[in-house]
Amino acid sequence: MIIFRLFVVVFFSVATASMAAPLELQTYHNARILFESKAQTDEYLFALGSYKKVAGAWRLDRQQRLSGNLERFTLELPEGHSAKNGFDFYLDQLQNFNFRELFHCQSRDCGTSNSWANNHFKILQLYGLDQFQYYGAYEVTTADDKPFYVSLYAVQRGNKRVYMQVDILHIDKLIELGIASSPESIIKSIETGGYYVFPDLVAEDEKGKTSIQIKPAHIQALIDVLTQKPDWNIALVGHDYTPGALAQQQKEAQVYADQLKVALQAKGVAASRLTTYGLGSLAPAGRGDRSARVEVVRIK
Repeated sequence: MIIFRLFVVVFFSVATASMAAPLELQTYHNARILFESKAQTDEYLFALGSYKKVAGAWRLDRQQRLSGNLERFTLELPEGHSAKNGFDFYLDQLQNFNFRELFHCQSRDCGTSNSWANNHFKILQLYGLDQFQYYGAYEVTTADDKPFYVSLYAVQRGNKRVYMQVDILHIDKLIELGIASSPESIIKSIETGGYYVFPDLVAEDEKGKTSIQIKPAHIQALIDVLTQKPDWNIALVGHDYTPGALAQQQKEAQVYADQLKVALQAKGVAASRLTTYGLGSLAPAGRGDRSARVEVVRIK
């Protein structure tokens, strides 16, 4: 455990030196580290879906190849601790940051554990029981303009031993088209948290001027949600925290929300299903380090 904590501190000291905010993850109490590695990679396969059988072979139904600095940890949990205990331990830590769930599955919905262990992670110890497995893919943003992508996998084997895989990739170049959350993750965010923050919408240039960018992957994911939920009407709620008078902040926030509405309408979403609001800086909760944002809220 001491080795793990020292390793994490060293890594994120390097990250901080390059203007990235720390992303400190503690190890599971009394877990045994089987493998750990740190390397630069240009071929990391980030799983954004489950394994499904296609033409007789198990394949990921959604994935993204990424490059950057990759940290990997394989752990054996103490006796009597479940795969869900391990998975939730790391997920709870990610929730301390600006994080976005890209995909989550559990049990047989993930496909076969053999596919995850031998085809994806290539770590034999991760081969366990299909009904006792959990996988999640997450984006974590910090002060650095390049996010971290984290994958978590936990599984219980037939001998009751539980293993956990934690992969942390700090990308070296931004994804131009964006990496979208699965429609199921967006729906879960709206139903459980009450809202979904539309990703990568508001950006600042070198002079601090705010601009709008609507990446195709994110707009398509939201359209897929509205297709799956034909009875949903949504509010697009703009927020702006730049210095200035409240009236100006509200005006800018309304512009952000309206532009997202226009983009959705251009893809065939009926205007009657969309309502926009500009709150300016009146709702700071959930702001994080953003200067502005647009939330998607279901209107019941």
